Amino acid sequence: MVSHADILILGGGIIGCALADELARHGCRVLIVERERLGQEASSAAAGILSAQVDCVQPDSVFELCQAARRMYPRWVEHLERRSDLSVGYHVDGIVSLAMNGREERVLSRQARWQLKQGLRVERWSRKELRRNEPYVDAAIHAGFYFPNEAQVDNVRLMQALAIACRKAGVEVKEQTTVNRLIVRGCVIRGVETNRGQLSARIVVNCLGSWASMGGSFPVPVPIEPLRGQMLAFRSSSRVFRRILVSQRAYVVQRRDNRLICGSTMEPAGFTKVLTIEGMEGILSGLRQISRALDPCLFLEAWAGFRPATADRRPILGKTAIDGLYVAAGHFRHGILLAPITAQVMADLILRGRSVLDIKPFSPQRFAS
Repeated sequence: MVSHADILILGGGIIGCALADELARHGCRVLIVERERLGQEASSAAAGILSAQVDCVQPDSVFELCQAARRMYPRWVEHLERRSDLSVGYHVDGIVSLAMNGREERVLSRQARWQLKQGLRVERWSRKELRRNEPYVDAAIHAGFYFPNEAQVDNVRLMQALAIACRKAGVEVKEQTTVNRLIVRGCVIRGVETNRGQLSARIVVNCLGSWASMGGSFPVPVPIEPLRGQMLAFRSSSRVFRRILVSQRAYVVQRRDNRLICGSTMEPAGFTKVLTIEGMEGILSGLRQISRALDPCLFLEAWAGFRPATADRRPILGKTAIDGLYVAAGHFRHGILLAPITAQVMADLILRGRSVLDIKPFSPQRFAS
């Protein structure tokens, strides 16, 4: 059986679904092919930290992309909440990056200086100011650097809302469907062969995240490595932290229902999605260096997921040398944040042949040689 669509999206994570929703709103017939269920992999395993500054150590192309994404986020959230009738837990509470020693303080000071020159907000808090603003941070910390415009979202709820928005926009979804191979004739994409039959389309977009290389069968190089991240969740009886707290060893995100999402490791472990004593112990040790107020919290669950990382830590966005074949993958730690801007620039590229933002630094063809 052969099914037809204008555009096939391979991968039903947040990147694939955001792009599908954007294209469908422009009148395209879009079909998402997902081997499991929508959003079950990295999109649901994340902590929902929307960091457009803390994770950016230099003013490069990724930094610019993150800034554009942050500007889009409030309106994108409004759209998804209106379409789905779900609250996605978007809050601009800021992030406090903790300097545990003099070396870390110097690194954060350099980062703060260039970001202030860019017109962004960063505040350096002394130990006393930190304790006044976050009373439960009781460790011997040199300083805190507060990034007030950073935000969080409940990524699981966000993914649910996005899935509803896609279906309401008319996006067809084929879950439990594995892509076996791409159908390419004369350097032109024709569709894909799946375990449930052939799907034909003039445009195919690889949004497969850590699986973008398709086991080496994808016809152009997409060198993405899965980096495993282990996560822990607890529940407190009251609000402990007012903002997201991050250190070199751990982070903690408090939801409005008093869940505490804590992480995370970054391990080159292939596709072995398991929890380890070493990994969980490392997170717990990092949390105890931040606050002992977490000690009475109730353990809820633990899980692991994969960050899709390229060697240069830049996503892969754009068209390939094969006519009609595109890639939007490799977002590393920024997938949740970059979803709306990725959807916009890729939709612009597919529908108009160009994007308002310069995405040449992210081109798939940088790996062609």
